[in-house]
Amino acid sequence: MDDISEERAACWRQRLHQCMSDRGLTQLGLVSALNKQYLTKFHQKDVSRWLNTGSKTATGTIGFPKYETMLIIADFFNVDVGYLTGETSESTFDLTKACAYTGLAPTSVLAIRKWIKAPGGSPDDALHDYRAATLNGMLSSNQFSELAAKMLTVYEMSEIWRTNPERFSGLMGSLAASSDLPDDLTFQLIISAFYGMASETFSSLLRNAFPTPSETEFARSQHAEA
Repeated sequence: MDDISEERAACWRQRLHQCMSDRGLTQLGLVSALNKQYLTKFHQKDVSRWLNTGSKTATGTIGFPKYETMLIIADFFNVDVGYLTGETSESTFDLTKACAYTGLAPTSVLAIRKWIKAPGGSPDDALHDYRAATLNGMLSSNQFSELAAKMLTVYEMSEIWRTNPERFSGLMGSLAASSDLPDDLTFQLIISAFYGMASETFSSLLRNAFPTPSETEFARSQHAEA
């Protein structure tokens, strides 16, 4: 094996072992699950070879499984073959592309997907379209950029406090300089104002993106039905 192949073999061993560990599967457990789901005829010795890919033996170096086998293993663990061999650091190439396109962290993309795509057959499965429409309505709102800007301000203040408390204290002092109120009360009012502005914009966005009738409109509809 060349250096690249050895590196990919090492990654394959580590990630396959991790996938099995995450599912709580032993070698026999994986064999049983694969044979049941894919009607294959694997044995424990096959899994042992997979977990030792790239290792040297008296008869040579243990090679990768057949590509068809690698596809089955990847499909079973809901990942791409490229993830198992180290071609991508994320579980799928789709996730890698989504992160690159949006700039979001994998955990953020997965959190969105997990919330929208409930497991098939679960009570929430029927809400798939509604969940997607909820986020689409919020993100495509004309007010989203305004909300994001105010959230950014809160984030920046939080990061300054986390990374440079002295600078944060200086900024708070500057903002409170013209106030006649006690410093601690002024501080609370300033912080509450930052969160309040973001909260107010969020409420306005929700009302515009997902309108409901006013009391008058509702009364009229009830009267019309009567």
